[in-house]
Amino acid sequence: MDAVVPDLIARLEDSAAASQGHLVRVIALSGFGLRDDADGAVVNAEGIAGRVLGGLCNEAIATEAANLDDAARAVIQARVTDADADAAGMVCGGTAHLLLSPVGDLPTELARLLREATPLALITPADGTGHELVITKKSVVTPDGEISDTAGVDEALLEVGRTALQGGRTTSQVEKVGDTEYLVSTIVPSTRVVIAGSGPMAEAIAAQGELMGWTVDINEDVDAGKAFLASAGPADGLVILSHDRAVDVPLLDAALNSAVGYIGGMGSRGTQTARRNALAELGHADQSRINGPIGLDLGSRNPAETAVAIAAEFLANRTGRDPGRLTDSSGPING
Repeated sequence: MDAVVPDLIARLEDSAAASQGHLVRVIALSGFGLRDDADGAVVNAEGIAGRVLGGLCNEAIATEAANLDDAARAVIQARVTDADADAAGMVCGGTAHLLLSPVGDLPTELARLLREATPLALITPADGTGHELVITKKSVVTPDGEISDTAGVDEALLEVGRTALQGGRTTSQVEKVGDTEYLVSTIVPSTRVVIAGSGPMAEAIAAQGELMGWTVDINEDVDAGKAFLASAGPADGLVILSHDRAVDVPLLDAALNSAVGYIGGMGSRGTQTARRNALAELGHADQSRINGPIGLDLGSRNPAETAVAIAAEFLANRTGRDPGRLTDSSGPING
């Protein structure tokens, strides 16, 4: 789904384009073996943007969409042979059940949320009979554009959307609420992280981040860091390793004035106090967004272990969880 976000933004912000084309999402698969459950695409007269099963369903999607009115929605089936699947590197062929939703029916606020890199869940009845509902961690956007804390949405449906978001990744799945099955598609922007520092600690954090699928840049240049922060969103992070006040304070200042989701600062408690004092002089009375000393208390003693503690704190921060042992909890163990 990440691949279609720029296309969605363009179409939703252009009122003329927003009345054309369809959003394509996977409802269910029969066969295929392993696949990327973040599949999603936009199809219109210009073709298909995004991906559904590595492009194996493109011809079927294009054919069905060409015969579908721009305001109509439909559930279609696309059959992929074993030979075609094998050529694409998949385990086997199968049948894909796909939902085509009119782009013009999507809440117009969706464009702003996507541009701000806000993690969200897009929910609609899986049988294609209803319109899309947008749920974020803090608000709900109904199909008619109403925005509020709950917007009168069924509490069970709201819980399904918020629980899906806690997984912290882009995915699509069918969930049953009452007697209705809903397609719940989460769009969680890819995480970008800038590490202001160098050495083994920076390299360990970068390795851990890349293992989790983050895009990581080790860079102590203040101007480069500020440029990153100007475009950063809730899924992104800044990790300060530098103890140079000419580097850490300007970047922390910029981070507190940005929408970046995670801010971490390594250093002793004395270093943390010096930074806080310098930032207070710049007018930052509230510095609660800064995690410093950085990382969870895991007893880490070397760069690799510390990187795990930092990545864990970052993940808990992004998913809104209070870190603790699963053994001591009673909720779901997968987010």
